Amino acid sequence: MIRYVILFFMLFSYYNILGQKNILFISVDDLKPMFNSYGHDDMVTPNIDALATKGTSFLNTSTQQAICAPSRASLLTGLYPDDTRVWDLETKIRDENPNIVTLPQHFKNNGYYSVGLGKIFDNRSVDDNYDGISWSTQFLQGMPNQYYFNNDNGRSGYQDPLVHQAIDQYNSYISANNITSTSGKREARKLFPLSKPSTEGNQDLPDDGYVDGARTNYALIKMEEAANSGKPFFLAVGYTKPHLPFVAPKIYWDMYDRDNISIHPEQGRDNSIPSLAFHNNHELVNNYSDIPLNGNITTNKQKELIHGYKACVSYIDSQVGKLLSKLEELGLSENTIIVLWGDHGWHLGDHGLWIKHTNFEQAVNSPMIIYSPDHGLENNKSNSPVELLDIYPTLCDLAGIDTPSEVQGKSISQVMVDPTHKVRQAALAQYTRMSGGKRVMGYSLRDEKYRYTKWIQMDYKSGERYGNTIACELYDYEIDPYEKINRCSDNNYSDIINEFELEFKRRNIAQNTPSNFLQVSACGSYTAPDNKIYTESGIYTATLNASNGMDSVITIELDLSGELSNVVNINNGVITAEQEGATYQWFDCTTNQPITDETFQSFQPEGSGEYYVKISDPDCGDIESSCVTFSNVLSLEIQNLKSYNLFPNPVKDEINVDLNKVYKNIIIKLVDLSGKVILRKWYSNKSKLTIDVSSYNGQFVFLINLDDMGQRKTNIIIQ
Repeated sequence: MIRYVILFFMLFSYYNILGQKNILFISVDDLKPMFNSYGHDDMVTPNIDALATKGTSFLNTSTQQAICAPSRASLLTGLYPDDTRVWDLETKIRDENPNIVTLPQHFKNNGYYSVGLGKIFDNRSVDDNYDGISWSTQFLQGMPNQYYFNNDNGRSGYQDPLVHQAIDQYNSYISANNITSTSGKREARKLFPLSKPSTEGNQDLPDDGYVDGARTNYALIKMEEAANSGKPFFLAVGYTKPHLPFVAPKIYWDMYDRDNISIHPEQGRDNSIPSLAFHNNHELVNNYSDIPLNGNITTNKQKELIHGYKACVSYIDSQVGKLLSKLEELGLSENTIIVLWGDHGWHLGDHGLWIKHTNFEQAVNSPMIIYSPDHGLENNKSNSPVELLDIYPTLCDLAGIDTPSEVQGKSISQVMVDPTHKVRQAALAQYTRMSGGKRVMGYSLRDEKYRYTKWIQMDYKSGERYGNTIACELYDYEIDPYEKINRCSDNNYSDIINEFELEFKRRNIAQNTPSNFLQVSACGSYTAPDNKIYTESGIYTATLNASNGMDSVITIELDLSGELSNVVNINNGVITAEQEGATYQWFDCTTNQPITDETFQSFQPEGSGEYYVKISDPDCGDIESSCVTFSNVLSLEIQNLKSYNLFPNPVKDEINVDLNKVYKNIIIKLVDLSGKVILRKWYSNKSKLTIDVSSYNGQFVFLINLDDMGQRKTNIIIQ
């Protein structure tokens, strides 16, 4: 008997490792959501559109900072930039967070084969091995020659011979004239307009004439390697386009007629908007030889840039299609979660802005599409406010592994089945500026209708997290989708601003003084930290005076509803009461006797049985939970599953399963005592199944997942 129990403990321990879904994690640099599921019917993106049709498009996704390294550091650690302390293109993630567990590292630690390539981390924020601890095998960002068309490395980003000729002329010029300063080189670059052009679309090349096509060639090989690793895999594929320069094979440029391309209708900068909100297009102006230093971009040049951006998006769409086709070819489509995301948006001329680096909608709004084969609605679109750092806990949730406690994002898996579901009131973004030689942080909140931004003067690098508000912005997207007018000073919006201010207080950011936030549920009355007594629910402020003048302000969101929760949850072998801040006594349902010393919110039973908890509060009274069934061996939570019949057991040739009703999605697995999944099958719209097991012999676990109702596990013997 002891051996039997040990074997089953080992089995389910191994199952947690070996029975998981694969993850295909596709990152696209500088990608604004310009495809059909986001309402852009002029874009040629059939493969991304097909993915969106299968899964959920999160239309209201905010990057945490609209610049490559901070955005990726936040997403891949699940932490906000103020906690990663990566706000720029120089700081290394592990210099500030040496023990952080990244998303691919966490999956690797949970038994996954973690492999990555291309631009996943920004190389400026990690070590030379691209955070080697995160990967099961060597990570490659650039591609060796053999993955390029005709063994051509193409690493300059250009294939036009005239461009390479101009590069040589430019290099000779700065050498002959001893030009060494950055400003001097920028001025000299403009003398040779082809030495680093912002676009290239005249080369009739295959996809692997440029680096992202070469990356796809390599990714297909790594996908096969991962599929044969004997483990579930986490495959991260990072593409660079549509990052500048806009270079792509001619076929993708030919998909669009430049004469039919319009520049953005809002090119102005209204005086109501603070100058801090803008920038001078430095990345485009300073780096590219065909863009004048004064930043004046003609209408024709704007059309060329938009044309190039669209061509690059279609080029990347083709790469995504090749990845999805390979999944299908390998028979992995029905067991692989796919997430496609961009690290931030991109300005294409609105407000006279190009690139990213702002808190405006075009820079903050980021594409995110998630598909899970057994979870979520098809062709689902949601305007619920979500954040890129929600990807970390969501993938953990969908894969059935625990989320690290330090992760600050929230699982949005529920939005995949209910597009109206909200995990937060508003999504957060931020961006840095300098004003008068002092550091400024702009914090921005976005809900379904509005964006509210506060610019706080504070030396965030030295640890300051509060300071004076020097500007604010409010945009009403229902009447002003192009952010023409800042309504922060409009009294008609004061209630809306107050709601955003409360959200800032909840997050304990964008405050003018030291602050804190308390969310309190109590009964009858509540005594605040400043000793004031409250007898009604509401929002209150307590000020704690300090001798140094740095008083601390505490915002209290108080609920005196007088109701206790009797909900209990089972997770990882522990039963926990949902109600906080009360007194507890756990009981054995069989004897109805209290369990000695079990008087905490959580309870870990020593054996299988049925248990309940009595919860008490001096003001709210007493409440008891229902009895819950706990299995010490399997810890199954099956009460929400409909019953089904499995027969015969023991079985010789065929298992018969009667589900008693038709289910849309059915997944069955057979797992041996080493934890290996030896049989996996998918069915749809069935009520009865017959499964051939004649080639197996021994003790196994039969697992069945019905729609989104969880998993049932049954011990079987095959003779």
